[in-house]
Amino acid sequence: MDRYFWNISGPQGDGVACVVCGAGFLPGKITSVPVGRNPADESQVFACKEPCALALAEDAERMAQEMRAAAGLDGADVPGADDDPVFCVDGHFGSLLRDLRTLAGTEALLTTSDDITTIRFLLSLTARHAETAMMRARLVLARTKAEDAKDAKDAKDATEGGDD
Repeated sequence: MDRYFWNISGPQGDGVACVVCGAGFLPGKITSVPVGRNPADESQVFACKEPCALALAEDAERMAQEMRAAAGLDGADVPGADDDPVFCVDGHFGSLLRDLRTLAGTEALLTTSDDITTIRFLLSLTARHAETAMMRARLVLARTKAEDAKDAKDAKDATEGGDD
């Protein structure tokens, strides 16, 4: 997803000046890197490689961490972490089960409520948890393979006294 830069000057929008500090790239022979788009015409905009582009990258990372924290995704729930557990209470499967319980509870409340404000709140809660449940279900599916399921079945059969 491209970042859009608003309220930029003509040279910044044309890609010949830094969108952060305004330094001109042509006369100053400054190294630039693409950092986003001008919303007016979808053209690329640029920033000085150092320090401006670095500052933008650090700011984007900080914002991403804040958004993960606001969404309730702590270090164990960040997609892409290699060592995060899938099938534990605090893992993705446990979080998926909590989302599904919330959806079931919301469905029960929706059937009994007739207040529009409450219904709107419950529907927003449903939308958020349904989307989160979908993402977590896909993550669990991606992190578990058919071989893992076969290994689990073999282990279960071995503890129960053999194959059927």
